Amino acid sequence: MAVLSGGKRVGVQLGAALALMAATSVAEAQPAPPSLSIELNGAEANAKACRLSFVIDNRLSTGIDDMALELVLFEQDGRVNRFVVVRTAKVPAGKSRVRQFDIPETSCPSIARILVNDVKECSGAGLTPGACAESIQVATRTDMRFDN
Repeated sequence: MAVLSGGKRVGVQLGAALALMAATSVAEAQPAPPSLSIELNGAEANAKACRLSFVIDNRLSTGIDDMALELVLFEQDGRVNRFVVVRTAKVPAGKSRVRQFDIPETSCPSIARILVNDVKECSGAGLTPGACAESIQVATRTDMRFDN
């Protein structure tokens, strides 16, 4: 173990600190992996239906021409209420779109959880249902759980 004089020790410590800062900034500069963010943004009563509002943020490198999501709605006691398939329509690459879906004869407070169970279809240049499913990240701004 070498003993350094005061000036050399500061130089070595400063060099190590600069190297650590450079490595950290390179790690931070890495772009986020491509993803498809789906946020359950709202749930409100609409006549005899529950209107669900979703914000779809396409962070993939290609636009989505259409995507069919199979959602499972769970009741407060954990029982499956129903399966529904919803379609997103076009969501261009790098853009967000808001989509609303009415779930007939369902009161919003009766839904405790929504699960993205499957991606039935996903069309766009080079897209497959499996690739879209793997890229989905979900979030919610409601009292309902939203999972994938």
